[in-house]
Amino acid sequence: MKIPFGRLTVYTASMLALVGCGARVGNTPGPSPAPSADAATFDGRHRINVNGEAMVNVAPDRIIITFGVDTRDVDLTTAKLQNDTIVKKALTAIKESGIPGKQIQTDQLSIEQRFVSGPRGGQVFDGFTVRNMFVVTVDDPKKVEALISRALNSGVNYLLGVDFQTTELKTYREQARTLAVEAAREKATMMAATLNETVVHPIQISEGGYPGPSYYSSWSGSGWSNRGGSSSASQNSVQVSGGAADDTIALGKVGIRASVNVVFELEP
Repeated sequence: MKIPFGRLTVYTASMLALVGCGARVGNTPGPSPAPSADAATFDGRHRINVNGEAMVNVAPDRIIITFGVDTRDVDLTTAKLQNDTIVKKALTAIKESGIPGKQIQTDQLSIEQRFVSGPRGGQVFDGFTVRNMFVVTVDDPKKVEALISRALNSGVNYLLGVDFQTTELKTYREQARTLAVEAAREKATMMAATLNETVVHPIQISEGGYPGPSYYSSWSGSGWSNRGGSSSASQNSVQVSGGAADDTIALGKVGIRASVNVVFELEP
């Protein structure tokens, strides 16, 4: 209770005790605090997160062959004429193999000066290098080996790449994707059973990236080798001096891959 003494107000011990305990005098209790956003979005369902991968192997129906012609001479005109002669002869032989002209494309022409180390140090001019590259598209795998032999017999001295492809990439990619999802469910079911849980239904699914050009099933060169010059290109290609290729071209399967990540709900 409050006892006035002039201008001095005195509170009794009982009133001070109420104030010290945080009691509200003359006011109703305030509302409870709202739940946090984390509490509102919390999902306590049991779940399992698995990856599924699959690959579909198909026979190639399109083969991309890249040839290269490298000629060298101290005279630029001579080197260029030699190169043009070999390319013209090779293109004629390829067309005689039954390949239409629209499936043959000149890809790159380059002319470089060559230098070698001089007897007293420094660089000495050693002539010109002319390089010509052309690409042939073949739709019949049975023609590949004979076509390569014809090109090499015509004077072509580089086989820069043989890429086996499929024109039905979308169709086979969808098949691989379906198999990847099935693989993910099988993996989740097996793992859950070990823990006495049951897979119910997917909560989330996402597709992984494709590992490079997965529709290729071949080897491919990316540069010209150094034939005594100062080029720093690594030897990723096959250099030949004419005649048939030493090794038979192996027509393997084209591997089309897919991967998925799936989150499944579990029940005891």
